[in-house]
Amino acid sequence: MVTKMKNVVITDYLFNDLSIKEEIFHESKIKLISEKSPNNEALKVLTQNADYIITQFAKLDNEIINNLNKAKIIVRYGVGYDNVDIIAARSKNIPVCNVPHYCIDEVADQTIGFILNSTRALYKNHQKVLQGEWGLAVPMEEMKSLNELKIGVIGFGRIGQAVVERLMPFKPKILINDPFISNPVKKDGLSFIEINELFKNSDIITLHCPSTEKTKNIINDHSISLMKKGVIIINIGRGDLIDMGSFINALKNKTINSAALDVFDTEPLSVNHPIRSFDNVLFSSHVASASVKAVKKLRQSAAELVIKCHNSEKLINIVN
Repeated sequence: MVTKMKNVVITDYLFNDLSIKEEIFHESKIKLISEKSPNNEALKVLTQNADYIITQFAKLDNEIINNLNKAKIIVRYGVGYDNVDIIAARSKNIPVCNVPHYCIDEVADQTIGFILNSTRALYKNHQKVLQGEWGLAVPMEEMKSLNELKIGVIGFGRIGQAVVERLMPFKPKILINDPFISNPVKKDGLSFIEINELFKNSDIITLHCPSTEKTKNIINDHSISLMKKGVIIINIGRGDLIDMGSFINALKNKTINSAALDVFDTEPLSVNHPIRSFDNVLFSSHVASASVKAVKKLRQSAAELVIKCHNSEKLINIVN
């Protein structure tokens, strides 16, 4: 009797090719099926008879998951998994796994870059020189030393901890809140405080928590009303941590002095999105995780999770 070959469906990807996956799955005699960016109907057909699924940004909602006939695992390329309906997957006994450890250094490094740009006006001063001018591009009051500031870090997981490690040599006062840690380990030089106290006392707030019902729109009218006038906001977490309407209003009335954003509630950011009109917001296009090393680790780790499932081994990084 011939055993039918199992298949793995990769719903979408931004890589140039799938060579790493092809090699790993070929060795385990798993057939690879993929599309770069299918629409919803194509996605439904693509995944219906998948044994294993790897997804990047494709929305695996309740309808898609309930249409799955035999999927044994869904693997998310990356740390966040808000594009997957984990409750629907749980109801069908499909484990959803992420890859939480692949880009810690890259994201932490970019956070520090964003913070330094916000306190030293690096890009604005660069532009001024390019335009043939000289001198400060911003008022002197906006040029700050980190050791005089209080930096609030929301989220103290792997990336939040790496950000704090990088900040400590600059000697700011570091305020930490993690919505999912009730009894944090105390460390010298760090203050673990209640979230509203962090909003009230921080000169800079940087977001590193996942998107959950508890954290969505954590930056909103109420939290902004508690903040110091002139606060700086950094978001390299998830786009929907910020209520964009409230955020834009706060930029207009100068409650938020400046910001740096790598993620957005809707991606890609539309050409006519009102946030684009602010010259005191630094943008990047959800690329904080990028490096050759990180992407290779991500691709290998996602494939290895599928192989674990294929071999009936104990899974790791289950989020549901």
